[in-house]
Amino acid sequence: MLVTISDLTHWVSDGTNKRRVLSNLSMQLEQNECIALMGDSGCGKTTLLNLIAGLEPIQQGEIKVAELELHQANERELSKLRKQQLGIIFQQFNLLSSLKVSDNVEFSARLANRLEPSLSKRLIRELGIYHLLDKYPNTLSGGEMQRVAIARALTAQPQLLLADEPTGDLDERNSDLVIAQLIKLVKSQHTALLMVTHSEHVARKMDKVYRLSDGKLELLVHLSAG
Repeated sequence: MLVTISDLTHWVSDGTNKRRVLSNLSMQLEQNECIALMGDSGCGKTTLLNLIAGLEPIQQGEIKVAELELHQANERELSKLRKQQLGIIFQQFNLLSSLKVSDNVEFSARLANRLEPSLSKRLIRELGIYHLLDKYPNTLSGGEMQRVAIARALTAQPQLLLADEPTGDLDERNSDLVIAQLIKLVKSQHTALLMVTHSEHVARKMDKVYRLSDGKLELLVHLSAG
C-alpha cells in the first residue's frame, strides 16, 4: 500500500478558536490508483494533502507514505520524501517566474537527480507544450501553466502525485483535456494520484471518489464514468 492513513485527527485555528477539520480519518491509496477528493470549501481537503506531503505536522494519528512513518520522521526525511517520491501540483501552479518553461519542466527532476531527457521530451510532446519551452510563466494562459506544472511534477517520476484543484481556473472543455491527459500520464508511469476537486464532472473520471464532510471520508459509490 502506497499511502496508509490511520485515525487522523487535526485541528486548525479559526480566529481565537480551534476547529476540528479531520476526525479519526482513515484511508488507503494503492500504487497506480487515481482518487478524487471532494467536499465543501474549508472542510479540510487541502489540509489533508499538506499532511500527506509532510508540509504540516501530524497532531494525532498516523500517516505512512512509501514506507515512511510521517509522524515519526524528521525534516530531513520529509524533505527527501517530497523530493524523491512526491509530486505536487498546487492550485496556483507555483511555477518559477525567473525560469523558462523548459527549465521549469526539468526543475523537480533535477532536484531528485532523476532527469531522463527521453521522458521529459515525451511529456512535453503529449502535453502539447513544445512551443512554450522558451517562454516565461507570466506569458502563459492558465491552461498552459497547468500543463507545464503537470510536466514538471511527472518528469521527476514520483510514486504519488498530489493535486489541489488543478483545473479550478479552467473552463469545462480545457478541464476535460487536462484531466484526460493527467490520468493517461499517471497511469502510464504507474503513479498514484490524489486530487482535490469541486467538480463532479472531473471526479467521475477517477477510479474512486471520496467526499470529506464533518472530518470523515465517505466513499461515493454512485459516481461512475460517463
